[in-house]
Amino acid sequence: MTGEVLILIKFKAAKRALILELELVMDVIVDDENTVYETVRLEREELDSAVIDLVPSTQGIVCVTSFSVDDVIGFIIADKQNKNAYGIGFIDYDNQSQFVKLS
Repeated sequence: MTGEVLILIKFKAAKRALILELELVMDVIVDDENTVYETVRLEREELDSAVIDLVPSTQGIVCVTSFSVDDVIGFIIADKQNKNAYGIGFIDYDNQSQFVKLS
């Protein structure tokens, strides 16, 4: 039994080390509920036509943070400092999408 516990502890330590490496290298965050967050920086022109209107025309680079919870993928579009959010969107398991512009 002690060997199994030791293996489990080593596995959990290795898993945490991998998550920390992903967070550092890829700007990915995994929270305690295993929700995965990833942030990428995109030029405004790289945004899909369905969401480009969420971003002011004066903003050239934006941060898009995506997250996944169960069968729903969501994303937040914010300024390049990732401080002020412009909009949030959701895509469900049927690929139905919904976008909300934030004031």
